[in-house]
Amino acid sequence: MKNQFYRTNSGYSGERNVDLYIERTHFPYMTNIFKNVHLSISSNHTFEIDTLIISERYVLIVEVKNLKDTVRFVKNPPHLKQTLKNGDEAVLNCPVYQTETNKLNLNEWFRQHGISLKTQGLIVLANQNTIVEDAPDDFPIIYKKQIPYYLQNLLPDNVIFSGAELENISRQIQHEQQRFNPFPLCSYFNIDASDLRKGLLCHHCNGILIKKNRETWYCEFCSKDVLDPFNDGIKDWLLLVKSSITNKECRDFLSLKNSNAARYALSKSPLVKKGKSTATFYISGNKRVPHE
Repeated sequence: MKNQFYRTNSGYSGERNVDLYIERTHFPYMTNIFKNVHLSISSNHTFEIDTLIISERYVLIVEVKNLKDTVRFVKNPPHLKQTLKNGDEAVLNCPVYQTETNKLNLNEWFRQHGISLKTQGLIVLANQNTIVEDAPDDFPIIYKKQIPYYLQNLLPDNVIFSGAELENISRQIQHEQQRFNPFPLCSYFNIDASDLRKGLLCHHCNGILIKKNRETWYCEFCSKDVLDPFNDGIKDWLLLVKSSITNKECRDFLSLKNSNAARYALSKSPLVKKGKSTATFYISGNKRVPHE
């Protein structure tokens, strides 16, 4: 889960980098650009697109990949094999297959809105130093610096949207956008919360912390001091398990000795207290934190 979360953050950084090159592009046609698109084609089927470009003459899905070192496209079964400079290897989802699936999903979304068309796809590598092997000949894959040239020369003959139709479909996309919320991460990655390691953990190496004095704890593995392990542990709970926490949940997750210790930990956190008596729970006062 940690590796996947790292890839998600790395991917988001790559998307922001690529967006800068798209913004520098002069489009010869009326064009609208949507970032981080999340749409639904049924009650239990949503899909995500890094960047969606809709012009009078084409609809283009831009899939951004922020990959290091060397990647090789493998056809059967479709996947991407990444080899790092230190020799480590990883098997990743095939971006071509992913983009083709999103093309089908978006075509279906348009069909449900009374529009029949075929979308196009493009894979952009955010890292200019990525070495690509066995790239497919029938699918466009470019580096980020090539984006302006590619888009300015993408000139289909047929007009598919009038100006009014383009604005109308753009409003529908904005209206139906699904807010992406991967939290809590255990639910998003289908992990049983009971499998998580409990207790006060070192945020440097994840070792068990031992109390040094009233205010300081230390890690027996990396020997680093930690001043506020309670707040770190509570943050982990909110990110991983649930957007609220009770005294009992805090006591169990942090392996505290009694309810008074949990009450002390919660009182030191920036959480907002809700409810009364046995129904008391705590939530983040930051409106940006996702709720269930």
